[in-house]
Amino acid sequence: MLREIMKTKNKSDAVSELILMLLVILISTFMLRFLWNRSLVKHISVLKPIENLSDAFLLSISLVILRGA
Repeated sequence: MLREIMKTKNKSDAVSELILMLLVILISTFMLRFLWNRSLVKHISVLKPIENLSDAFLLSISLVILRGA
């Protein structure tokens, strides 16, 4: 996603790309917390539930970095 921000030709496109990136991270944070606590924790005994959104946010950012987007 950072590549798209760097390729923009004007400032308004860069701002819209940045807002879109932040929205994707926030939505994935909520989805990750829901899916982690509802599915993964029940089936994988080693995992513990995510208690707060900051942990889910950090995990979401880590997954975005690992994915290479």
